[in-house]
Amino acid sequence: MKHTLEKMSLLGLSFMLVSTFAISPLLPQMIADYTARGISNSQINMLVSIPSFIIMAVVLAGPLLGKLISEKTVFIMGLIGISLGGSLPVLTQAYSWVLLSRIILGLGIGLINERAITIVSQHFFGAERTKMLGFRGSMEVLGSATLTFLAGQLLKISWSAGFLIYSIGLPILIFYLVFGSKNEVKESKISDFPQKKREKLTRSQLSRLLFLAIYAGSVIVINTGITVRLPLLVEELGLGTAVDSSLVLSLMMLMGILAGTLFAALTNYFGKYLQAVVLFLLAFGLILIWLAPNLIILAIGALTTGLVYSIGVTSVFHKLTDFLSTQQLALGTTLVLLGCNLGGGLAASVMSFLVAMTGGGANAFLILAILCVIAGIILLSSLTFKKKSNNQV
Repeated sequence: MKHTLEKMSLLGLSFMLVSTFAISPLLPQMIADYTARGISNSQINMLVSIPSFIIMAVVLAGPLLGKLISEKTVFIMGLIGISLGGSLPVLTQAYSWVLLSRIILGLGIGLINERAITIVSQHFFGAERTKMLGFRGSMEVLGSATLTFLAGQLLKISWSAGFLIYSIGLPILIFYLVFGSKNEVKESKISDFPQKKREKLTRSQLSRLLFLAIYAGSVIVINTGITVRLPLLVEELGLGTAVDSSLVLSLMMLMGILAGTLFAALTNYFGKYLQAVVLFLLAFGLILIWLAPNLIILAIGALTTGLVYSIGVTSVFHKLTDFLSTQQLALGTTLVLLGCNLGGGLAASVMSFLVAMTGGGANAFLILAILCVIAGIILLSSLTFKKKSNNQV
């Protein structure tokens, strides 16, 4: 029983990792409120995107922080930052304070981001480690879906009440301190890790890493763009309410769990063509959203993109092991994570640009669908050409 509670406490640390966009159902009311106060759309978009840039900066500072701060202190500081900083808009809705709240949220998530992942590998081994890593990924998805759903329900009170979702970080912290911090990995093991000599990356490896970072970042731009834009679109087209949007987004995020169970089978079936297939399926989902005459069709499109988005991002980290050694893997993972956070940070601005360019409505999703098809054709052609070249050799 004690061992089970320890596992739950460590897995719980991943519950808040992808909570940045859980406030998406609140955006229509937030935009209406701040627009009435004279706040511009670009300033409102900043509230959505700035946590991702802060997370990226903290990830870059990770090796230095690992030398200065113990594991337990990192989780205490991070979860307190998420809980108190993230919940600040409940007390004051002044733009400057809400912006500060989102910065503190980004700092909190950035602090625990890498540690919440590596702590599983440090505490468990063999088949148990593999199983726990799978559970950890599912915990991220479950957390994102749950928090998005709760934000939509709290919206019935007010948009500011929706920020109460971040206070869930406090019971997670207490649970960790009681059950998960007893067998803390010694600080020397953590701080020594970044100092180990790594093999230098070749030009070929760097180019493949750059491609994977761009691919992951692009897929995340699309997924996050849907998350940010969908609640506004539902209200604009009269397809439902903000509460309906939060339910659709929650189900969309839960598709990540299904993606995890299907990933191995899909990898075996499609092989190296899987990432191209993901782009074509993303385009299909985006077209459904563009054409949606009702909430059901829109939901099917969103769920499709949620499923293949998760498969696409998982495939990126899976491919790293194909061309990087064990010593190079940490650096490669960090570089791809930077691409992921950059994609998340740029998503709101990209969607605002596309909406302005296409005149609003759902037309932005058609543009994204076309770009996915073009990218999919280029990737598929490249893989086919490379296969023919290898056969000729």
